[in-house]
Amino acid sequence: GSRNVKHIVRCRTDDQIVMDVDWVVVGTFFLAGLAAILLVTFSTFRKGPRSNVTVVVLGDIGRSPRMQYHAISLARKGCFVSLVGYAGTAPLDEVMESPRIHIQHIDSCAPPAYLPFVIRAVLHVITGCFKLLVVLLWRTPPANLLLLQTPPAIPVLLIALVACFFRRSGWRRPALVVDYHNFGYSLLSLKLGQKHPFVRLHYMYERFLGRFADANFCVTDAMQKFLVGWTIGAVPLHDRPASLFRPTPLLAQHALFERLREAGDLRGLDPWWPSEGTLFTVTKAGVASPAPQRPKLVVSSTSWTPDEDLGQVLDALPALDALLQAADQSLVVAVTGRGDMRAAFEARVAELSQNLKAILVITLWLSFTDYAHLLGSADLGLSLHTSSSGLDLPMKVLDMFGSGLPVCARNFRALPELVRHRENGYVFESTEQLTSCLALALGVSSETTNEMPRLRKAVAEFRLDGWDGTWDRVAWPCLSRWLSPSV
Repeated sequence: GSRNVKHIVRCRTDDQIVMDVDWVVVGTFFLAGLAAILLVTFSTFRKGPRSNVTVVVLGDIGRSPRMQYHAISLARKGCFVSLVGYAGTAPLDEVMESPRIHIQHIDSCAPPAYLPFVIRAVLHVITGCFKLLVVLLWRTPPANLLLLQTPPAIPVLLIALVACFFRRSGWRRPALVVDYHNFGYSLLSLKLGQKHPFVRLHYMYERFLGRFADANFCVTDAMQKFLVGWTIGAVPLHDRPASLFRPTPLLAQHALFERLREAGDLRGLDPWWPSEGTLFTVTKAGVASPAPQRPKLVVSSTSWTPDEDLGQVLDALPALDALLQAADQSLVVAVTGRGDMRAAFEARVAELSQNLKAILVITLWLSFTDYAHLLGSADLGLSLHTSSSGLDLPMKVLDMFGSGLPVCARNFRALPELVRHRENGYVFESTEQLTSCLALALGVSSETTNEMPRLRKAVAEFRLDGWDGTWDRVAWPCLSRWLSPSV
């Protein structure tokens, strides 16, 4: 009997030890979790000045001009700005030189390219969540305002809401302001199709979480009306040309073309390049003038995405080439930008160029400053942007208007808010219409009317209302209620 009692006592003791170990493990995890929550909470309850702003773009900062303009404008008002995004293209000089703007890069780690798109997208979201949360909670100072660009909306919209909940200045949480440039679900539909489950989930995600923002901006009146259907109130903050974009003086044009030539960026123009001067300019005694046989210069900018069909330009060139030859004129088409679809475009250009006598097509990737100077040296801007949603507007057209260029633009729903046919540019849909518009703009059409001086005058009037004035009038009254900057 005593032997059985000892065995029962030993079993109970062993069970109790196991239970004690379980409770220790559970308690350890509980305390660790509580400590983590307290660490996050109390580390984020540092009180900062009411002039700190965090501007977030989940993309290459240097290729996000509107958010850089926001940062510059906020700094001009006396705010201290943390500009958060990925490294890549060099930001604007004003951003780099401002003592009130600090760039905080997000560590970039792209999933392997050999994985299927859906798996890469999921991994990108998971890693993006963690890295962005670390930046917003620990690597940037407490802010009173978080200004967020969308798209992309996944995961940044959710992470921003979480960060605003935990990252407080004193006991006040930061205000979240979303700047809608387009919609993530519409961009995803270009790749997966509108009926794909991921596209529908993305739509619901944007529509639901967007309602929790404290204020919103959008880029067009059409987008504002669309957001009303989501019960989201937004203030249209129309893009305007930055001060960097302006007509380029002839001497600066000459220096630009010489520099690009020396760098090898203009190799595609070798068949026409003169022995002295540049293809577009000549100098004498330090004074620059247009080259005697200067070709017309048309510039297009692209990110090489599916919502821009650059192939339509190539389709229009053979008919335009015949008109140029008949008028004894020549044309250079310069396409700037980089992206996955560029190689296919260049291959088609090489094939087509064998049959073109009066047109050369080149592709470039330029610094922001050189891009602005190239636009200011051109005769016409060209936009093939169609918008995945039909509700945004191409920033490149604003750059072109700022440079004094009338624009030939592909038509879509919101475009009339910016480009009006034969008032400040030309609007086309079909390839035949594109050929006709280019012929009119370049002066080789059967129509004898020269419209370009009138169009240039309309563009010059548009330039008078720049970004600074528009931002001061529209954005600052909305943002200033959360800020008390010191100039």
